[in-house]
Parts: sequence; C-alpha cells; structure tokens
Amino acid sequence: MRYLSTIILLFIATSSFAQSDTLGRPTLTAPAIGTALVACGSLFTFQPTMNALEVGLRNSIHSTPQPRLYFDDQLQFSGLVLAPTLNLCGVKSRNSLKKILLLEGGSYILGYSIVMATKYGIHISRPDERGINSFPSGHTFTAFAGAEVLRREYGQEYPGIAIAGYALASLVGAMRIYNNRHWLGDVLAGAGIAILSVGVTYWLFE
Repeated sequence: MRYLSTIILLFIATSSFAQSDTLGRPTLTAPAIGTALVACGSLFTFQPTMNALEVGLRNSIHSTPQPRLYFDDQLQFSGLVLAPTLNLCGVKSRNSLKKILLLEGGSYILGYSIVMATKYGIHISRPDERGINSFPSGHTFTAFAGAEVLRREYGQEYPGIAIAGYALASLVGAMRIYNNRHWLGDVLAGAGIAILSVGVTYWLFE
C-alpha cells in the first residue's frame, strides 16, 4: 500500500502547482504538467528500462492475491458530477452552470476520443491480461478531467475543493493499479490527457 500512497501524493502535488492558474485560463503550468504526465506514462510503457520498473511495481503490489475493490467505477465521475452540483448549491464558480456543462462535455468528448483512439490503435495488454486496450487509462482520464474542471471553476475561491478533487482522482488512478487493471504508465498518461483536454477546451470556449 505504500506504493499506492506515494502515487496518490504525487498526483495531489500537481494540483498545488496548478493553483497558479487562478482565473481558469491556460497558463504554462497546466499544459506543462499534462505534457509531463503523458511523456512519463509513455516512457513507462514503451521504454524498456522504465517498463521494467513498471512491471516490478505491479509484481510488488500483487505478490499476494488482492481482493478486487470496485468503487473506482463510480468514483471516476465524482469531479464531473461535483462541478455542476456545487454551482447548483450556490457555491461561487468561475462560469455559469450552463457553461460548466458545456466545458465538461467538450473536454470529455475531446479527451475520451484521444483515449479510445490510442487504446485501440496501440494494443497494450492489461496487467491482468484481460484485454489489449490498457494504455491509457479511461477511468483515470475521466477522474482527472473532473478534478481539473473543479480546480478551474473553484480553485481560486476554494482551493480545498481543487485539492479534494485531485485527491479523489488520484485515488481512482491508484485503484486502477491496485485492481490490476492498469499499469502505472496507463494511469499517468490518462491523467495527462485529461489535464490537456480540459485546458484546450477552456481555451477554445474562453
């Protein structure tokens, strides 16, 4: 479990760096973080030495049988649901409810198209060998897309909401590894695609 704790803390740290984007507009910070995550995920997946580390991490976690935990299937949508819900509850957001929904929809369509095209174009085997569509992680993409929307909408006034969103998204990514459904590289790339997709969508809309 210490490996999973480390992964969660690393992901949460990215939200602290990204807080400089206080107005929800793209800055160098968010694209740099997203690009770095995609690059690291690709290295773990395709570079032999890094891939060996990734396999070692997986073998360490699953050296003994682990019970499957299923809450990541639902938790992945938490950020996307919370962003409009908080607005409905009167919490001050950067944009109106209608625009939040449009931004979420645009971000999801853009990013998920990239995720699916990559999954079925590259054919990376899952660690549990139940499919060849492992890279990148769709669950992690969805979770981090929601977290990034939360950060952009509420991070300036309520930084705790942004940190909580990233914590939940990080937990989803960690659970994908714990449940033996994804490699570390899959999770890193999924998170990076989410941050970049949300950034591009906000730039286009705003």
